[in-house]
Amino acid sequence: MALPEWFVGSTEEAAFLRLVLDHVSDCLVAVDTAGTIVLINEPYCRLLGGTAEEFVGRHITDVVGFQTKLHLVASGIGTHVGYPLDVRGHKLVTKQVPVLRDGNIVGAVGLALFSDYDTLKKTYSRISKSELALPRSSRQWLSRFSLRDIVGEGVLMDAYRDSLSLVAAFDLPVLISGETGAGKELAAHAIHGLSARAAEPFVWVNCASIPSELVEAELFGYDGGAFTGARERGKPGKFELASGGVLFLDEIGDMPLSLQGSLLRVLQSNEIVRVGGTTPVAIDVRVICATNRSLEELVATGRFREDLFHRLNVLPVRVPALRERTDVAFLAESLLRRIASRLSRPTMRLSAEDHRFLTGHPWPGNVRELENVLTRLFVTGTLRPSMAINPIVHAASQPGTSFKERTLQRAAAEIRSALEEAGGNKRKAAASLGISRAHLYRMMKRSGSG
Repeated sequence: MALPEWFVGSTEEAAFLRLVLDHVSDCLVAVDTAGTIVLINEPYCRLLGGTAEEFVGRHITDVVGFQTKLHLVASGIGTHVGYPLDVRGHKLVTKQVPVLRDGNIVGAVGLALFSDYDTLKKTYSRISKSELALPRSSRQWLSRFSLRDIVGEGVLMDAYRDSLSLVAAFDLPVLISGETGAGKELAAHAIHGLSARAAEPFVWVNCASIPSELVEAELFGYDGGAFTGARERGKPGKFELASGGVLFLDEIGDMPLSLQGSLLRVLQSNEIVRVGGTTPVAIDVRVICATNRSLEELVATGRFREDLFHRLNVLPVRVPALRERTDVAFLAESLLRRIASRLSRPTMRLSAEDHRFLTGHPWPGNVRELENVLTRLFVTGTLRPSMAINPIVHAASQPGTSFKERTLQRAAAEIRSALEEAGGNKRKAAASLGISRAHLYRMMKRSGSG
């Protein structure tokens, strides 16, 4: 397999480097600026259970999973050293850095610094505490998703993504509204990733999950001895942790009315005062809020301050509900690939009956509900909601074939369909199913379709 042109010079150098990389015990993968794999070494292929020919040309998230940041690094968003990555059940500690040529990013390389956490612990134990006394970084507060992760097609979704790109360009507050499970947090991550603050912290707070008496300390921090049980040296709040970046306030409609005035003052003055403190602390933070409630109705009933609402509602964005979209089947296919990767299972194909169910269901839980239903498909072999009560008992109670037999029958049907589409070519059939040829042969033997 040829190395990318930017990776090495002559043919002799390429052959030698290919040999070296395949003999390195650590996993290594390289992508271009689009996130497409252009190089992967033999150790990584063994871990993934395939060959370089199967992985090169595919997007990194399709092969490794959506937790990787390599495609974001290749697009110019940050560098990740010591980043934990779970690949097919193997916990890696990785380094993900951009590749530069003439000052321009042409791709990115991901390298496993440690093949597992045990190795990391052993290395840690050999280093003195004084050598490890490095300043702690707020880099852990980084956005995990990008605009690319907002999957969908059609006019509505194109307009939605365009709106996110538009508001990202202006350093102003954003108010994201939408139903539960529609993807409001994903939108906030995408806005941060597209903004000028993309390399800075992305700090999140769920206003509904924090006890009302602790929200102020959580947001603004506290000085030592501010209250019983407080840390002796105090603690910075989320506003300070987000300095230079974005603070995402999820479920802003559940923020206690008593604290809303303090938040308004922070937005107006760009400074906070810690609980128990006396000195203002200057901050530089962009605030993005999200809510599944109507803030206008809360204002009308006196449960949300009108002046705070107008301060937050500078750039409003609405996330479309799933029932409004015309691309449910397209989204389902994409989610199936993601779930299969997470569960280390071959991607399943949806039947015509499955498609009818997907397009006819109202999806009150939106994308989150759809993902849960599709995950259940891998366990029960059906999209039917009734199977959620007790899938194993339900399957066993059906006359005729057992649950295991029906699962194998479905696998056999998928294999036959893939082979027919590939004209009998097992390599192509395996690629269309998202699995290696060896895995395909094992499935054919198990399901009796070989």
